[in-house]
Amino acid sequence: MDIKLCVIGLGKMGSTLVKGFIQSKTLEREQIIGTDLFEYESEKNTNYCDIRTMSNNVQAVKESDIILLAIKPQIINKVLREISPHCENKIVISIAAGVSLHHLERALPISTKIIRAMPNTPILVGEGVIAISKNKNINDKDLNIVKEILESVGNVYLVEEYMMDTITALSGSGPAYVYIMIEALSDGGVLMGLPRELSTELAARTFLGAARMVLEEDKHPGALKDMVTSPGGTSIRGIEVLESHGIRGILMDAVKEATKRSKELNSQRGGNFD
Repeated sequence: MDIKLCVIGLGKMGSTLVKGFIQSKTLEREQIIGTDLFEYESEKNTNYCDIRTMSNNVQAVKESDIILLAIKPQIINKVLREISPHCENKIVISIAAGVSLHHLERALPISTKIIRAMPNTPILVGEGVIAISKNKNINDKDLNIVKEILESVGNVYLVEEYMMDTITALSGSGPAYVYIMIEALSDGGVLMGLPRELSTELAARTFLGAARMVLEEDKHPGALKDMVTSPGGTSIRGIEVLESHGIRGILMDAVKEATKRSKELNSQRGGNFD
């Protein structure tokens, strides 16, 4: 892939993406420039897989074909004002939470090709979910390039932008729900006499295995549940307890309320680019 990529923001998500791009051999280190306000000039920064780093966003954007904004939404307007004059006909990918395509289009030149992306934290282990939506300037070639780059750290799904708030609530916040469930199952194991380390590992691997079954067996989750649930057995007794406490409603409400909160936050993120 003969492109030059600039990653603006080398925090946890930005640096993880850089690592994934290089380790997967999707891009060579020479194809990536990383910028961060607190980074020093280096032709080979050992902290970031030996990529070139600098603090000058404008210079990095001038030298790049694709700009990936891995920055917090609170500072995105400042960065957009800074780089906008140099983004003509370039691809800009934003992973800033809650910053809409419309918001980005208002700040960037009319010819800019814009992707809004929502990755979740499992990109840290190469198992991310990354939802993307695009503006009208993105053609099939552009889309394929972006997908190839992002697929090095997870599974990429092209969606309509109106779905982004719900995806944020489901796959963006979802790992937090799962961590709570893993912790709770581990507590249950400890309560009944298992050592903590073993109990946590069993709980985590149970989630991992069950998730792979859902993805690979081509069966409805309910059918897979029935495979585990024998008449009068242990699983149905445990399910009875979960259902009596409204486990389904609790999880559905979590997604609903997180979606509403995402919409509230997005409505507060207006933009003034003057």
